[in-house]
Amino acid sequence: MPLAKGKSQKTISKNISEMMHAGHPQDQAIAAALNIARQTRAAGGFGPSKPSTPKMSAPSKPSVSKFHVGPIHSPVAGRTDHLPMHVPSGSYVIPADIVSSLGEGNTMAGFRAVKTMFNKAPAGAFAQGGSMGEPVAIVAAGGEYVLTPDEVMWAGGGDMDAGHKALDAWIKATRAETIQTLKKLPGPKRD
Repeated sequence: MPLAKGKSQKTISKNISEMMHAGHPQDQAIAAALNIARQTRAAGGFGPSKPSTPKMSAPSKPSVSKFHVGPIHSPVAGRTDHLPMHVPSGSYVIPADIVSSLGEGNTMAGFRAVKTMFNKAPAGAFAQGGSMGEPVAIVAAGGEYVLTPDEVMWAGGGDMDAGHKALDAWIKATRAETIQTLKKLPGPKRD
């Protein structure tokens, strides 16, 4: 089955280029980029693979069998949003720069730090398999971390909105602290 043409071909070429620049072998980069493109198209990112005739029935909701929560891994270099996925309604995505800063520049260490920070969150409705609303389709980047609705509520003292506000404030404060730390570092040495 051929992939969609035009814009999607440019995206595939860009993903291959980014992966090869990051040191991945060409065949591995091509396979990963094509896999990403197929997943994106399946999620509705590139449109139908062949012309279709309009149907008269009501549109159906996409079937979502699995939510993504936790760390987001990707073979693509950089922090480009390119991974389509579904997260539970009420989730919070911690940006990759914050995850990396928590790990002192190491994303894997940052993932462990986030997991440690939220390991005391009680298992609520999401963890027990309860419904937390509709699935939310997002496009994420490698290095980000998806908190569950239970973890967001825990951050807000049991209130979802307060959890989102507290996490937003924490992200802003962490970025400001990182900027101040970087400003204190000595500049490059001149010969």
